[in-house]
Amino acid sequence: MKHRYLVILLFFKLLSGVFSSTLAQVPKTLDSVTVYLKTHTVQDTNYVIALNVMGRELHSKGNPDYKRADSVLWVAEKLAIKLNYGLGLSKAYTNLASIYYLTDRPQQAVEYFQKALTTAENHKLSPRFICGAISNVAAALSKLQQYEKVVAMQLRSLRLQEQYNVQPRIATTYGGLGSAYRELDKPREALVYYQQALALMLAEKNISGMAIIENNMGVCYDGLKRYDKSLASYKMALKHAEEVDFALLQADILVNIGLALKLSNRFKEAIPYVERSLAIGRRQENKATMATAYFNLGQIYEELKDYMPAEANMKKALELANERGNKEQIANYTQGLADLYGGMKNFQQAYVFQLERNKQIDSATVARTSAEVQRLVAHYETEKKEAQIKLLRQQAQLHDEELNRQRLQRNALLIGGTMLLLLSAVVSAWLLNRSRLRRLDEAQRLRKQIAHDLHDEVGSTLSSISLLSGMVNSLIAQKRPEAVERAIQKINTDARQILESMDEIIWTINPGNDSLQRIAMRLQEYAQPLMESKDISFSFQIDPTLVDIPISMEVRRSLYLIGKEAINNLIKYSQATRATVRFTRRDNQLEVLIQDNGRGFDVAQPSKRTGQTSMKQRAEAMGGSLDVQSTPGQGTRLVLTTAVVE
Repeated sequence: MKHRYLVILLFFKLLSGVFSSTLAQVPKTLDSVTVYLKTHTVQDTNYVIALNVMGRELHSKGNPDYKRADSVLWVAEKLAIKLNYGLGLSKAYTNLASIYYLTDRPQQAVEYFQKALTTAENHKLSPRFICGAISNVAAALSKLQQYEKVVAMQLRSLRLQEQYNVQPRIATTYGGLGSAYRELDKPREALVYYQQALALMLAEKNISGMAIIENNMGVCYDGLKRYDKSLASYKMALKHAEEVDFALLQADILVNIGLALKLSNRFKEAIPYVERSLAIGRRQENKATMATAYFNLGQIYEELKDYMPAEANMKKALELANERGNKEQIANYTQGLADLYGGMKNFQQAYVFQLERNKQIDSATVARTSAEVQRLVAHYETEKKEAQIKLLRQQAQLHDEELNRQRLQRNALLIGGTMLLLLSAVVSAWLLNRSRLRRLDEAQRLRKQIAHDLHDEVGSTLSSISLLSGMVNSLIAQKRPEAVERAIQKINTDARQILESMDEIIWTINPGNDSLQRIAMRLQEYAQPLMESKDISFSFQIDPTLVDIPISMEVRRSLYLIGKEAINNLIKYSQATRATVRFTRRDNQLEVLIQDNGRGFDVAQPSKRTGQTSMKQRAEAMGGSLDVQSTPGQGTRLVLTTAVVE
């Protein structure tokens, strides 16, 4: 089990330059603004700004005073409303939301960040301010794990920045998009946005922000199993965090370095880094940091089969999580201890912790873990019964030495038969649970796949249509007919794209298409008109022995997407006059050939446009392989091979 606890994106630190514009005569430090408020008797807009500065400084520094900051900001809000001062009111809402964000009240944080955004829009504040306010709403939604909404909000901010040419761009918009895509298990997309955020922060000399982004980039590289890259990112992040004396971020990065080393099977090297993180947590008296370090130390010792320190560290982690009432950590640490005791063959303790874990999770998760519970019950009950039977046999030997051998044999057979029946019952129950679990997992995977497809194929396009639709009225009012026409054409194009995407998703999940013949027909229907439009002589062949072979939804989808991508590349780039698509059976293997006589390319330097990496990943995910052969001037030959299941 892998756990990754990250420093939350500290948006209020990274938004320096978005909300930090104060009037020149208002001081910017806590001590100086305190003096200013005592001596400045006129309660004007400058007074509102000063209250906001005090509220921000009180809650965002090393020893935050949230209660006092809250009181100061409520005064700022009331005075700003009285003066009808939009900038001061929006800043007051922003700072109040920051307090709710930092004190684990994300729903209230969303509410007040939204108030700040609405106020900024109503008072027509600067585009930069409004874009930053949108990114703040997204940051709070991220804490609620509503990552699809985060992407939509951050893209909205990014489009407005482009529309109004906001310079420099807001780094947190890119960083927030990166974090959302990372949580949606799209590390490659996340890295693109993180790199843009890093470049902006470098230009701003925002060292804290650079440390956070480098840390998050390391997590993405871990997800891609590029541990050399992740370690380099983590160590750069640690250097930046040490430059600005950002202790808790240092602790988080040190744990991540330890985890990357653990994933690289360099367990002993990992221990000192996690211990340094634990030391920082103790100095800061931060129980969350200490709990994370203890648990990860325990997991590293578990990998080393050093069970005593593994058990001790995990128990300390669980104790701290219980003190904090952190349900997510309690659940993870309880499961970790159950797994640890299972590895130690201490099935009684494993059973106790697994039952405790099941009390903390919903019914769907209970279904996923029921097979594990049954396995532990079987182990424990079998061991107990074997011990009881052994004792009974010893007593029978002492008491019944005079009994004849034939009777003893009959008794032994009777006991053996009873045990066999008990064992058969236990095994049958376990197999039944495993079968039910498999069906639940398959249904869950299908639901996730449909949700993922709808998000990827439809979500972003709908966002585009929504944005363009909102722009049309504005363009009409500005009397720009050419721009209106272009926007409407783009809306029509996007709508057609959504219809095509929905058709593909429905076709993929329809069980009536579970055969190779159906997928071959689908690819032929897709390819034929494209080939004709380019005057390409096209041959499509399928081995008759493959026609009725069934194929799963996941494999069907991967086959179709690989074929579609290869055909698109052929149409766009090959300049071919002849092309062939052939489905062939070789022994127990399916071979799909896509070949052309076009201009070819150098496979040692593949173009990013061809999507070779994506196609190869899909082939590997379905248990197959993809071989691309091409030479400049001599065409391209793509061969996909995978197992046939009858």
